[in-house]
Amino acid sequence: MAIFISRKSNGKAKKKYNLLSIKSNQILFAFRQCHLFHHPCFPYYSLHTSMPPTQPTPTNSANLRYRTPLQQLVTLAKTQQFYWFLGHVFAVLFFILSTLTGFWNRHSSLKYYRFSLLSIILTYLIVIRQIHFKSTFKLSSINIRLLRDENVQYLLLAVIFYVSSFIIGQTGSSLYSFAIFAVFHVLTYFQNHLLSVFIGDIATQSRISSMISNFTSKFNQPALIAASNAEIVLLVVSGFQLIPSALLLLFRRNIVEVSVQVLVFVAIVVFNKLRFDSNQYTKVVVEQMDLKVNQTLAQINSPQLSQLYQNARAGALKYLSLIKLPKESGKKK
Repeated sequence: MAIFISRKSNGKAKKKYNLLSIKSNQILFAFRQCHLFHHPCFPYYSLHTSMPPTQPTPTNSANLRYRTPLQQLVTLAKTQQFYWFLGHVFAVLFFILSTLTGFWNRHSSLKYYRFSLLSIILTYLIVIRQIHFKSTFKLSSINIRLLRDENVQYLLLAVIFYVSSFIIGQTGSSLYSFAIFAVFHVLTYFQNHLLSVFIGDIATQSRISSMISNFTSKFNQPALIAASNAEIVLLVVSGFQLIPSALLLLFRRNIVEVSVQVLVFVAIVVFNKLRFDSNQYTKVVVEQMDLKVNQTLAQINSPQLSQLYQNARAGALKYLSLIKLPKESGKKK
């Protein structure tokens, strides 16, 4: 984790700042080494909303180019990947509608919020089915590997948001990371499967494909960083939402609503802890936040505040360390 600062003199503080600068440079170097689409440590299709495994279909055949656009579209509609794509399209669409209508109509915003979550849930169900249940669903197939799958973790979080929305409404900032990844999935699927269906001119296809490639190449890393930041912001926002919930319990004694709010917060804490354990970008974002807090405390030069933060941090780490998934047992020979 980050280096802690307790400034007692200007000389020592300067030395500590140099160490912080070195740490920050190492973090930035890690960012540059990993990419959403092109680097092996973060391959695009291995992310939590990963593309379902490719199945042999007429879509990949050279004969498809000689079919009419309608025939090509019908062929695509027979694959699960197509509905995975539609799920992401509707997730983004309903996310935008929910955000816009939230300024003047909370009821409509909540409706679109739920539609977006249902679309997101659909995409995960398709991915999980193709990865873990290729033939049929069997309860015996549920094992540690399934629980450790990021797709399952995101699916459970989306289900919690959807179910809880009927009691506590929207959970603030809960759709941001889903929407960020959905945009890239929509663009990539359109580039690989639908561009030739809707655009007949080869030169135009090439130009649009190049534009999509440039966009995804330029913004893949910022997208990962933004998604990780959004998930941390989700944790903070959910924590602050507990304050009015506590007041609600005092004045209205609505135990059900407060209990659901607490359960949602706990679910977000567990989710972020699992992301921290498995995702390099989440880990780097948290470490950078820790660095910024320590830098701020060093500038304030208050030993009491520094000690208070370190005690709170140590206490949080103590309890967060209890949140972990069991390791997969080795295969028996």
